[in-house]
Amino acid sequence: MKSQLVIDRIFLMNDIVSKWYENTKNVDEMLDWRPALKEWEKSVSKLFSPGSKILDIGCGLGREAFALHDLGFEVVGIDISKEVISRVKQLSADKGYKILFSEYDGEHLDFPDNSFDVVLIWAQTLGLLYGDELKSRYLSECKRVLKTGGLLSFSTHDYNYLKENHPNCLKGHNFFPYAKGDIYWESFEANDLIQFANKAGMEVILCEKGKIYIPEDGTVLHCLCSKRVW
Repeated sequence: MKSQLVIDRIFLMNDIVSKWYENTKNVDEMLDWRPALKEWEKSVSKLFSPGSKILDIGCGLGREAFALHDLGFEVVGIDISKEVISRVKQLSADKGYKILFSEYDGEHLDFPDNSFDVVLIWAQTLGLLYGDELKSRYLSECKRVLKTGGLLSFSTHDYNYLKENHPNCLKGHNFFPYAKGDIYWESFEANDLIQFANKAGMEVILCEKGKIYIPEDGTVLHCLCSKRVW
């Protein structure tokens, strides 16, 4: 059974995140994002087996999904926002892609066990799952839908980078990039990511700082791990 703390965290996350990403203005901002994979994403994607079936969690307006599809991967995208999913479906149709995009509740992955070769939680989406217990449960759910030997890749905001460069946006480890918004991303250090992966029963392959596009963009932390072959 879920603890009351986890239930409260899920309610808080769904309330804050859903409100933010159902706002048309906030979704519009995604249209200005660069369409290409980030530098660290390119490096990680080279480790995926050709033709891998990929679950893209927090798919947004399809930046990663479209780029990965162009590299020959089969991609399924899910997002908590109805507005986002409506937009990305139209973008996909306009671009001539046949990618399955669907809304989900931010907690449960509505797929059978062993469905995917790769699961992605990019764009620092893990930091929107407030509280360690909720993240641990979520990563275990990602493990469930992975095939044995499959890969899980997730990224987070780099606490040390933010502390040095954007201390005014930090409250503890919580990163508030928007002055007039309640939404925040939890930030971490590398050891935190390793612990999350280990607790979920995953084997860590790498955990490191990743370049975004240009040096001025700063860095994120990202972790690549695999579902162990017992």
